[in-house]
Amino acid sequence: MDNEAKWNEHYQELKEHVKRTGHFPDKHTRLNNWVKYQRKRIKEGRMTEEQKQLFEQLAKTRSHEHTGGRRKKSNSGKTEERGFFD
Repeated sequence: MDNEAKWNEHYQELKEHVKRTGHFPDKHTRLNNWVKYQRKRIKEGRMTEEQKQLFEQLAKTRSHEHTGGRRKKSNSGKTEERGFFD
């Protein structure tokens, strides 16, 4: 299986997860590790434009009430949700 086929397989798995749960996977799962790696690839400009568009579209469909642990403390000491690519 080539890299594009593997990417599509993981993307479909993530798409089903979001459809079923309304959010990206929680910490410490294989699928969450793949999501983190995709974010890194986007930041570094190493993802094809087509993959980037698919991934970002899926990110927009997820519920924003569940962050999957993506929170940080601001300078004021308050907890804030992190952006998708932070």
